[in-house]
Amino acid sequence: MNFESLDEGVKDALNKVLSTALGVAREQLEEQGVFLPFAIGLEPQEGSDEGELRLIAVPPTDDPEDPEADIDTEAMAADLVEVLNQQGTHFEAIAIASDVLLQENDQDAIHVVAEHKVGAALAIVQPYLMPAEPGGEWTFEDPAAEAAEAVWANAR
Repeated sequence: MNFESLDEGVKDALNKVLSTALGVAREQLEEQGVFLPFAIGLEPQEGSDEGELRLIAVPPTDDPEDPEADIDTEAMAADLVEVLNQQGTHFEAIAIASDVLLQENDQDAIHVVAEHKVGAALAIVQPYLMPAEPGGEWTFEDPAAEAAEAVWANAR
């Protein structure tokens, strides 16, 4: 689905959840140095064109056999999709954000996939560099768009 050919309302909704998710992820990185997968849902509001943004998060699952194991962020992202599929009729658009490692250049990045209930999907990747010293400046590169498949919208 070509982004430019989408209805303005669909584009606005996708832009709203994408920009909010990117902003929340950047804020968490700057404050905490890390962020766990989360979602942003745009819920239509009666009598308003704006809609209300909702933050959706799931708790990390612990491994009882290895409490020191790394958090399984892929399982968290799958749990988010499940929650969104259960609550999906409430949202006009959603975005799922996760922290990824770009294999081609071994660089950390924020990855956000946004979907609209009409089935349109778009992904953004924004590479970043942590500061060399605590309290230093984070470097965020320009975000780049990439193709994405609808996971939430198609399940409805």
